[in-house]
This record gives sequence, structure tokens and C-alpha cells, in this order.
Amino acid sequence: MLLGKRGSEFWLVWPLVLFGMAIAGCSHSGDSDMREKAFTGVVTPHAPTFFTGTAAVLLTNAGSFSARVTVQAEGYDERERNVSGQLFGRGSKLAFAPETEQAAPKTQHIGIFSFLWDVAENRGYVVSEALQAYAPTSSSLQITNVAISPLNSAPQKFNGHSCESVRATIYKADGTASSYEVLRATDLNGFPMRITSETNAPPLTLTCSKIRFESPSPDIFVPPDGFSKYASPEAMVDELAARQRNLRRKSRDTLEPFPGAYSGGH
Repeated sequence: MLLGKRGSEFWLVWPLVLFGMAIAGCSHSGDSDMREKAFTGVVTPHAPTFFTGTAAVLLTNAGSFSARVTVQAEGYDERERNVSGQLFGRGSKLAFAPETEQAAPKTQHIGIFSFLWDVAENRGYVVSEALQAYAPTSSSLQITNVAISPLNSAPQKFNGHSCESVRATIYKADGTASSYEVLRATDLNGFPMRITSETNAPPLTLTCSKIRFESPSPDIFVPPDGFSKYASPEAMVDELAARQRNLRRKSRDTLEPFPGAYSGGH
């Protein structure tokens, strides 16, 4: 099924309106500024490593598709260790919308962001629906070659599909290489159902399900019309944090009488 105008299916599946603060402990007006800064737990968003790292190139040979992805990783940022969401692909372009119910650190209530990435150009955007804004991001990663070799393992079933195992070795411009075991679905034109890191790097396993071969609208892979552009994800998050502090001040001024506002008897 084709996606609607301006990629409406992607933006609807991607509710990005959860941003705010964790509020804990007691309140005291004299420490309001410090509390506001401490409790405005908006974290600078970074695209997941599977999305901008070497593994991403293995997702660019599947043509146009959509899939649900689940990533298990160790040694990465807390937000990347177990992440899942909807992934769209069209040639070298990818779009990833994390699921909103994923837990944030208890001390922070972070905004939900989506990520747009062009694997061939090593650049993309971080998009915030809450702020109606986006910011560019990029990577210095340069891939020079990808070598695929079969593994001597028996065919197997995975998520209802017949699969074969291959080793994908990805060579980088700095002379290093990354190796992955890839479980490819033979009944889905070799789509990578599971990608598992083999090299001496933090373990990473990416699993795909609910694959649909379709032609996502090109608009899915660019920021929505009318969104404001910020210079960087850091600048965008600073604006989110500032707005949150302003909301706290307005709420406090509305609900708490100013000392000395009333005088005299009843």
C-alpha cells in the first residue's frame, strides 16, 4: 500500500509528543531556578548506532520496504541497549521511528524523536514533533567495500521465513572492517531478518519482522513542511528545555500566591 501525501502513515505511526520532566522531592521557592534546570530532563538525541553505523549498509539492498525492528546492544548508551520501532527504507535512505512506550531513565523524561538518514551521504536529520522542528546530523564513517560470503550452516526458519546465513564484512576508509552474521530470508529476496555483530565491538543484534515491500513516499525521508530548522540537535534540545522551564514558571506563578499579596484582616 502506498503511503499518503507527505508520508502520513509514517507520521501517524510516530507519536512524538512525549516530552517533559521528572519531578521528584520537595519544592522550595528559593531554589526554583536550580530545580527547573535539574528537572528539565531533555536529553540530546543521537541516532541509534545501528542506524548510522556500518550495519546500516546491510539494509540498503532491499529496495523499498517497511519493517518493525528490535535492537539488542551492550556497551552503548542506555537508550540504545533495547530499542524497537518502525523502519522504512528506500534505496540508501532510511527513516526510523522509535516506539514511544520505551522507558526513559527514571531521572529524565526525554522527548521522543525520529531519525532520517542517507547511508550513501552519511548524513540525515533528527526530528521532533513536540517542537515541530528538525536539526541536521552527520557521521564521518566512510565505507569502501562490502564482501558477502556464505556460512556452512543449514537453512533455518526464522519468523516464519526460510533463511540462509552469510557473513558480511564491511570495510572502512580508515583500514578497519566490521563483520556481521546475517540471516537472510530466501523467500523475501534475501532480506536481512537478523544482523548480529561478530567483530570485537559492543555486541549488536538487529531483528526485523512484519516486513512489507512497498514504495514509501519520498516525503517520509525529509523533514515535514513547516517544521523549523535548528543548527544542531543540541540547539533543538536547548529550546525544548527552555520551553519546559517557562511552563514550570507559568504554572508556579498561576498556582502559588505571591507572598504578601494579601494584607489586613478578613
